[in-house]
Amino acid sequence: EMKTIKYPSKGTIFDYYVKESRLEEWVSAIETIEYSSETPMGEVTVPTSETVALTFFMRSLIETHHSVMLIGLAGCGKTQSCMGLLKKLEPDVFMFYSMNMSYYTDSTLLQTMMENPLEKKAGKLYAPPGKLQLVYFIDDLNMPALDKYNTQSAIELLKQKQDYGHWWDRGKIIVKDIGNTQYVCCMNPTAGSFTVNPRLQRHFWTCAVPFPEQAALRTIYACFMKGHFERLGFKPVVQDNISGIISAALSLHGMVASAFRKTAANFHYEFNIRHMSGVFAGLLQAKPTEFSDAEKIVLLWIHESERIYGDRLVSVSDLAKYRALAAELAKKMFKSVNAQKYFQEKNRELLVFAPFSKGITEMDGGGTYDRIPGVERLSDLLGEALREFNENNAAMDLVLFS
Repeated sequence: EMKTIKYPSKGTIFDYYVKESRLEEWVSAIETIEYSSETPMGEVTVPTSETVALTFFMRSLIETHHSVMLIGLAGCGKTQSCMGLLKKLEPDVFMFYSMNMSYYTDSTLLQTMMENPLEKKAGKLYAPPGKLQLVYFIDDLNMPALDKYNTQSAIELLKQKQDYGHWWDRGKIIVKDIGNTQYVCCMNPTAGSFTVNPRLQRHFWTCAVPFPEQAALRTIYACFMKGHFERLGFKPVVQDNISGIISAALSLHGMVASAFRKTAANFHYEFNIRHMSGVFAGLLQAKPTEFSDAEKIVLLWIHESERIYGDRLVSVSDLAKYRALAAELAKKMFKSVNAQKYFQEKNRELLVFAPFSKGITEMDGGGTYDRIPGVERLSDLLGEALREFNENNAAMDLVLFS
């Protein structure tokens, strides 16, 4: 029986999925997660409408034993989406094995890695333990070097396995049939050889992964910040500033990415979500005992941003340009904080946070991430660390200067 489906008046067809003869937004399928900052950010996948939709299709294809390939720029979340899904697959049915390709990966090395999780079955058959289905997760698929024939031997090995279901024992020169395996792959089309053999790619469902939108990024980082500042019981005056810090971090990242473009001379000027995550990872090191007022948490954001963005810049003029952007944004977003004294050209006040703020002897357990009050104190701490190192190791004659 064909039922009439009422089409919604907002969004696009990609914002919806069919559920019980009606169109529902992907947003409605998002599950709420409780994040604890004791878990590294990289090990947690925060669901958004984009990741929920992508995960739904990936899971459906994996469960029908179809290979999946995600294509997107560096830092767009391909690897995180794949790992988040693979860890949630039914452990009684699936297992996964992760591999990263590089310039030096050839067919011999790849075959050695792929045989690690396999065991010999009857005759020439090799397969995962028991009746499990093995998912090979291969990151940076297109990175292996091209040979003189303009091919990649590692890619050709994968193609042989997909086409014929076997590869060869290189010592005994006999066929090894490979059973119960499939692939999930990721690649960056702007790196490596840019493409892979289309005779391999035809075996995959291929999906382009864009950068998350601003709303999705806000959702992701709000989850991380809430799981730290609310869970650990920071004072309300500190928690009230978290939303503004998230907005400021997203804005500053966009400004930096626009102002500092990658060139032949500065090929490392490529700022993506990994760098923004580095800023928030620094913020998650704050503890309630050291950060009890609103201004200090804002200063921590300023410090972490300069460590992530400013330290990558190669010239004094670029650093001055960055500081002008950060100073303007800090003044606009946090009017009650006098941040200009940390950006001014003359008599700039030192702003350094470090885990050795209480002394080198207090570093057991990770130390205390707090502000170091001045140049003299910083010099004393570094001198103490150097003396302790020289007492236990071959002398390292460093000259510390500001």
